[in-house]
Amino acid sequence: MTVRDAIDNLPDPRQEEAKDIGNHNFIPGARQYPGHTGSPLDEPAKTLKAGVHGVPGGENMMRLTDGTVRYFTVREAARLQTFPDSYRFPVAWTEAMHQLGNAVPVTLSEILAKRIKITLSYARDISSPEDPR
Repeated sequence: MTVRDAIDNLPDPRQEEAKDIGNHNFIPGARQYPGHTGSPLDEPAKTLKAGVHGVPGGENMMRLTDGTVRYFTVREAARLQTFPDSYRFPVAWTEAMHQLGNAVPVTLSEILAKRIKITLSYARDISSPEDPR
């Protein structure tokens, strides 16, 4: 999934209608410099890191098609980590980005949990008393 795929139906956080979307607030101050370029819109996002300003590589910002950059909103970062839109982060932007940078993507967690369940089920079946082994 590209950054655009994840956030396509969200309004630009600088627009008035963005104010009605939880955790979708514009954060000014993103700067691009060598090695700190942000995630291009039409590519998968760089891995979010548990930090904000000065994170190497600009992992917590996106590079727009006009070449400018801006920080991901908490809602955008949450979508990149596959959190549902109903999930709220009732903390400041820096703390929410720290949490999201440390988070395991929800979809990955679901896949792992299903596989663990299958493995445990199989292990239980082969160790049952009816098993002649």
